[in-house]
Amino acid sequence: MSEREIDIVREFMSALDNNEQDVYEGYLSDNFVFSGWTPRPLDRHGFLEVVHALEEGFPGLTYHLHNVLEEGENKVSATWQVTGYQSNSFIIPVLGTPPIPQTAQSISMPSENVIYILGDEKIQRIEIEQIYGGGIKGLIAQLGIDIPIVQ
Repeated sequence: MSEREIDIVREFMSALDNNEQDVYEGYLSDNFVFSGWTPRPLDRHGFLEVVHALEEGFPGLTYHLHNVLEEGENKVSATWQVTGYQSNSFIIPVLGTPPIPQTAQSISMPSENVIYILGDEKIQRIEIEQIYGGGIKGLIAQLGIDIPIVQ
């Protein structure tokens, strides 16, 4: 493994933090899978739908990536801690949410362990370790909203 995989992860997360849609989308493989942060794994389209919805509701959402380490061939581990301020309403159709009203609440998620699996200089998988208060359910709960999330 080279430093290139770590660079790809850092560049992807920087683009996500800065809402550079064309940049971060370019780092995802066509068969990309995102799991652990949502009730069920999402494909590339579903992941991007969640990201775009969160960008709508939290224009300054930040992932605070740290502890980025090589974990073997094509595998990078890291920790992220998501923070932001909800300034707009949003909806996440792929998760079956109703419109989530603007609450003017700040969120500060617990730190979550993340594994990135890479291949051909693209991110093929992002796997989030599920923890209490984390994931999309934790984010919605921090807004003080009680809604079902599609399993």
